[in-house]
Amino acid sequence: MLKLLKFLNDKITWILNWLMIALMSLMVAFIVAQVFFRYVLLKPLSWSEELSGYLFSGVFFFGAVLLYRESRHINMSLLVESIKNLFVRQLVTVIAHLFSFFFLAVMVWYSYPMAMQILEFEVVSPSMEWLKIGYVFLIVPVASFLSLFVLLEVILDSLVKLKESRS
Repeated sequence: MLKLLKFLNDKITWILNWLMIALMSLMVAFIVAQVFFRYVLLKPLSWSEELSGYLFSGVFFFGAVLLYRESRHINMSLLVESIKNLFVRQLVTVIAHLFSFFFLAVMVWYSYPMAMQILEFEVVSPSMEWLKIGYVFLIVPVASFLSLFVLLEVILDSLVKLKESRS
């Protein structure tokens, strides 16, 4: 099971790495274009700032998935590293991962219906009438679900380390 999760998460990580490159590149391009249009051509773009903000949301949430995979997300590392007993340290790590798992499950549970409801209302972006805001809101449940999937591997890996530290 752990090997299958690692394989699937390797594929997810590969896709997300390329997605992050695309999102960051587009965000930088739109910001540079906005600066050029505003200060050189004196005709500011009405949509680039808003679109850059939406792209940043994608970078933030999908970047969190990658950080979960590498166990580099925000956690209580100072507390965990101060614990001398290896078994207790691994136990605290597993408990922290379980709290994160619960939080992400709540995020998926509540954010998905909200995003779908906004999609049903067909709310569009103020400056880009072709963009439904519901698609932007879908970033949260999709990234949270991917984080859950990745965190499952991290939890199972932590349980293996916990078992090894016990023996």
